[in-house]
Amino acid sequence: MERFWPYAWAFSIMCIIYTICKIVGFEWTAERPWQEVIFFLCVAILIITLFFLRKKIAALYEAIKNKLPKK
Repeated sequence: MERFWPYAWAFSIMCIIYTICKIVGFEWTAERPWQEVIFFLCVAILIITLFFLRKKIAALYEAIKNKLPKK
């Protein structure tokens, strides 16, 4: 799972830069709909939030895994 985070961070930074470019009004983003920009921004915020909560998520996963009956 640790290999996932650098790529997720790169994608979220790209989404934020894309949103900034749309707000500033660059020509290559002017053709794109606002719904797409808002969607990418929400995905970026979700990825960043999950990054900061990754240790709590891993602990919760382990707790649930340990409660399941072993086969």
